[in-house]
Amino acid sequence: MASYQDYSVLRRWWKPEVPAAKGYTKSYQAKTPDGDILQADFHYHDRKIRLTLEVAGENGRIYVATVRDGSILKETDLTNGRSYPLYSRIAPFRDLLSSLPDKDALQILGGAYGVSPEPLGGPSRKEREPWEFSTRYDHVFGSRGGFRIWDRLFTRKEKEPLWPRIRKRIWGDFQDLCIGTISAFGIWYAYFDFYLLGFALAVFGLLFGGLDWILRGRDPLLSKTLVFLGLGSYFYYYGFTKF
Repeated sequence: MASYQDYSVLRRWWKPEVPAAKGYTKSYQAKTPDGDILQADFHYHDRKIRLTLEVAGENGRIYVATVRDGSILKETDLTNGRSYPLYSRIAPFRDLLSSLPDKDALQILGGAYGVSPEPLGGPSRKEREPWEFSTRYDHVFGSRGGFRIWDRLFTRKEKEPLWPRIRKRIWGDFQDLCIGTISAFGIWYAYFDFYLLGFALAVFGLLFGGLDWILRGRDPLLSKTLVFLGLGSYFYYYGFTKF
């Protein structure tokens, strides 16, 4: 049999079959490009597996091996019905057998004939960290499994020094303060209504916080938002109670 490094290709050769031998509950069969046919019948509760190999290069000669929990019970050449050591016949197919898509069957083989006890060529799975989880609705909401808070707490990121960060945002925040203050007092001057002035200041506080987050792509300056909301609450209460 030719050597294949890609176990996923070998895995696709295996097809479920009806067990040919009596006393077995499950069966898989694979056919190689060379015409060799390998069948694995097994019975999980009896911990027994029967390997049947038909070699195309030997005029369809058939060999049968019975294994229980890694121990070879019987090896037979069905052509003449005699016992025959089959390691040299089955071992060249160990890569194909290691790709058998059934973990239970490989555990019953127990490494006989050099076959891997774990299935090879299956889909790779990313190991999750202990704190990660996922739900059946992740694909709906587009969320990524795992605690974001955990990531923020335990993932260290280098921050810029304080002064460069202040210089980057001071002009935009100063503009917001000026525009908000002038607009709010313009409304007060036009209507002379502290109730309306307080409402306008609160709206500007929320508006400028949203501008930072949505348009400027940065975290809102909490102190700026609180100044507008605090003054807005004061004038709203003052206008509501005094007039």
